[in-house]
Amino acid sequence: MFDTHCHFNLDEFYIDLENIIRVSEEIGVDRFLVPGVDLGTSERSLLISRRYPGMVFSAVGIHPSYSNQSDAKEIMNIIEANRDEIVAIGEIGLDFYRDYSPREKQQSTLNEMLTLAREYNLPICLHNRDADAHLLKTLDVWYQNNIQNANPTGVFHAYDGSEMIVDWAIKHGFYLGIGGMITYKKNEALREQVRNIGADHIVLETDSPYLTPAPCRRECNFPGNLRFVVETLSKLLGIEENEVITKTDENALKLFGLNKKSR
Repeated sequence: MFDTHCHFNLDEFYIDLENIIRVSEEIGVDRFLVPGVDLGTSERSLLISRRYPGMVFSAVGIHPSYSNQSDAKEIMNIIEANRDEIVAIGEIGLDFYRDYSPREKQQSTLNEMLTLAREYNLPICLHNRDADAHLLKTLDVWYQNNIQNANPTGVFHAYDGSEMIVDWAIKHGFYLGIGGMITYKKNEALREQVRNIGADHIVLETDSPYLTPAPCRRECNFPGNLRFVVETLSKLLGIEENEVITKTDENALKLFGLNKKSR
């Protein structure tokens, strides 16, 4: 299994990283994408990917909630110095639920991150909360400016069942990150969307240490809990768990431009 969104670069994981990766491997999770949310976590993501080459992959970016704390030029400098080690720009996007940063600053930072993705031809890992229309309007402009020179793609991290998002994603060849939320009793609308989508546009994620699946909801999430997501997807899609794993693994490798032998 490939966990396409886990925050190994946060302190609660970083101090016990070797043990967490070991346990995750024993359960069957052996590839991990670690997104940055600001300058420090982006730098730490690179350090972890070097420590576990072919297993941990690095994404760098500025999360909307941290858009007041890091600068796009700092992220650009990281990419310039480490281009071959970075597989995506993220976690980037808009968050109008928390509003930890002014919306105007979130928007300007997102525009800058999307410019970097275009310039370096990297996929994007998108955060979206209560900002569907604003985010898609921005992506429409970026996609049209980008399509002539590249094949822009990315993933809507922590997809929550939005019809606007799924329609745009399928039309533009983007993926939907499916994690613990699909196991929550209240999320029948999300499960129905996933039934309709099928496996072709899905990648697995945990968003560890957040969004712990229902069977262990009160615990800190970790990549090994992907097994609960796979179990739920298998039942929803009517296919074997191994088929879920194989297809989502292929999707993730394609999304991030990785070789099947990367592990």
